[in-house]
Amino acid sequence: MVNKMDKQNKDKAMWLKRLAGTIAAMFFLTAMTVWIMDPFYQYHGPILGKAAVLNDRDNQMPGSIRNFTYDSILVGSSVAENFDSEYLDNAYQCKTLKVIRASGSVADLLYYVNIAQERHELKNIFWCLDEFALTAPAEEKLDGDDTPRYLHTASILDDIPYLFNKEILFETIPTQLYLSRQGVNVGGDAYNWADGKNFSAAQAMLAYDRSGIPSDTIIVPRGCQEVEKQLEDNLALLDEQITSHPEITYRFIVPPYSMLWWDCAYVNGELEQRVYVTEKASERLLEHENVEIYYFQALREVVVDLDNYMDMIHYSPEINQLMLEKMTTGENRLTADNKEAFFSGLWELIEDITSSEIFRYYPDAAVLKVSGG
Repeated sequence: MVNKMDKQNKDKAMWLKRLAGTIAAMFFLTAMTVWIMDPFYQYHGPILGKAAVLNDRDNQMPGSIRNFTYDSILVGSSVAENFDSEYLDNAYQCKTLKVIRASGSVADLLYYVNIAQERHELKNIFWCLDEFALTAPAEEKLDGDDTPRYLHTASILDDIPYLFNKEILFETIPTQLYLSRQGVNVGGDAYNWADGKNFSAAQAMLAYDRSGIPSDTIIVPRGCQEVEKQLEDNLALLDEQITSHPEITYRFIVPPYSMLWWDCAYVNGELEQRVYVTEKASERLLEHENVEIYYFQALREVVVDLDNYMDMIHYSPEINQLMLEKMTTGENRLTADNKEAFFSGLWELIEDITSSEIFRYYPDAAVLKVSGG
């Protein structure tokens, strides 16, 4: 009886050892698969000759900045994602990595820029500078409670949520393999989101409900106290960055928001403030010898044609390409000498938008304006 029990105990112990070994092997294989495929590029850049698939900006950004090879970066929000970075490579003889944050503030984008500068000697920073970023809070929010900590560290010790994640294993990795075979979100098209989007006046107008111009609009002053402080704080961050890196050429691209954005500012009494923010930022940035500014907010043929947009600010990839082509030939460059003329032209465009151009799309609003409604 004792021998039988001993045998059963030995068999049970052997079975438990095999089970433990099997589980350990499965965990090891899972971790190794994620480490080798590394869809978030936490440990290495693309391997086995495969092109990097960059389709998940929030999860892939920290790792790609640490582990990719580049000497220039393209910085901006979602309106910068559809730029063709390979066009910049060819035009400026460089290797460019896109550094993107949705609705990215100056502070959040500088968080990424600083990581890049710790690991690379940069030649160029192409910065798509949004007006709303200049008046956002000047404190970095990327590494907060809502962002997985492991994405922002080079250590493997806190990567358990990444290495042992069934969504990563069964969804993210297969999706990347598929996109790689299809040539989607690779090379200069990293993070490009335009496929399947509807760029048309009808679609753009869904983002803006223009019910007429109110007669009691409150005009927001050019430099109200809160905006002035946030603008100054953000410009101080940019000043420090640019001054600390005289070896880098900073090319700021001011993108063309649609006339819906300008008309909305007019209706809400914010025109003076919005122009003031961009004008003051340009003045400060132009104080630096290693800065170039390319200004596209007054690009009339783009701004007044709502078929270029899917909402108030997001334009088609053709507009991204148009900006790059104009920048590389020196067009639309803002300088201390022509700044006054540039902003005078902007005000002329705004006047045309609010007095006539907008009513091509909202004819009923023109009736309301004429009647004083």
